[in-house]
Amino acid sequence: MHAKVSSAQAGAAALKQAFRRHNIAAVVAMFAAALAFPFMPGVEGWMASQASLIVIYIIAAQGVSILTGYTGLVTVGHGGFLAIGAYTSALLSKFFGVDLVIGIVAGGLMAGVIGFALGLVFLRLSGAFMAIGTLGFAFFVGTVVNNVPIFEGREGISLPDNRVLGMEIGDVGFYVVSLTCLGLTTLFIYRLVHSGVGRAFMALRDSERAAESSGVNRLLFRTLSFSVSAAITGIAGALNAHIVNYVSAEVFADIWYSVDFLVATVVGGSAMMMGPFVGGVFIVMVPFFLEELADFAFIFKGVVLIGVLILAPAGIAGVLARPVQAWRARKLKALQQTGDAE
Repeated sequence: MHAKVSSAQAGAAALKQAFRRHNIAAVVAMFAAALAFPFMPGVEGWMASQASLIVIYIIAAQGVSILTGYTGLVTVGHGGFLAIGAYTSALLSKFFGVDLVIGIVAGGLMAGVIGFALGLVFLRLSGAFMAIGTLGFAFFVGTVVNNVPIFEGREGISLPDNRVLGMEIGDVGFYVVSLTCLGLTTLFIYRLVHSGVGRAFMALRDSERAAESSGVNRLLFRTLSFSVSAAITGIAGALNAHIVNYVSAEVFADIWYSVDFLVATVVGGSAMMMGPFVGGVFIVMVPFFLEELADFAFIFKGVVLIGVLILAPAGIAGVLARPVQAWRARKLKALQQTGDAE
């Protein structure tokens, strides 16, 4: 009997490992297709630029998902971290002529450091109070970039052409850099979620008291989640500054960035790896297709958000994943029944 149970358990473990390999293969295929996109016949430069914008929103939504989906903290202020990343890279490019890659890393690091400090400030807040606090942070950042002279307010800062390793890159080159950043952030989040740190985040999300009683350091992991979340959004901000080589308070003091990132995360699926991908495409492409009906685009996004919250709390990615999850559950159940029959 023990041998039969062990055989069934080994078979289930092997099947789960195969499912994991399928997931990795699907993600690799998706990134390969995305990398090939700008080189396909009929694809023009502006299409690569639009695709870069989608990638930027996906990265920003990934940052929000760390905080909202995996740690359970509501944020409406990640537009502030986007601005921090953008202005850090922009100022370094303007005054020191740094490489695009250095600007992206610096933007992520600066946003991460400020995110860590903000996590300490908001340590005792949760729920609606956390949302209001982060919203206040976004307004604060908008006020700073609009009034402190070095940020040049609404007049803005024009940036030099983008360069990587001393070579000037165009729309396609920038898209490749953006996609590379997305690949790295996706790999990082996957490793994070499946690590002890990720499990600590999710334990705090499910029950802070239970997590603390199990030895999870609430102070450490909440501030760490803020820092990681902010750093990833800061990377998106640096890319957003360089996609048009221009930053201004008129753009980065806009509170709607924060709202869009939260909507992208919730609509896509805040606790699923593919959620930010679905949400990022949704947020960017709805205004694109409804260009002549800009006001209706805002209404449509709101309607979809309400519909998702009511009908699919796990997000659109969760709905799309259901058939695959059901098929895998049937395979595992059939394997278990076969083991019982033996």
